[in-house]
Amino acid sequence: MISEQVFYLFLFPWIIFIATIPGSVMTYLFAGLAAQLLNYLPEKTETDE
Repeated sequence: MISEQVFYLFLFPWIIFIATIPGSVMTYLFAGLAAQLLNYLPEKTETDE
């Protein structure tokens, strides 16, 4: 049986890796939402289509 310190040494990088993926995705989603609310993104007009 491996020691507890070695177990957590391998476990914590995976927890951080798995946690950063939704964090980065939600950061981009909130950044896009904030940009739309603040009218930073150009709106598609009839002439653009």
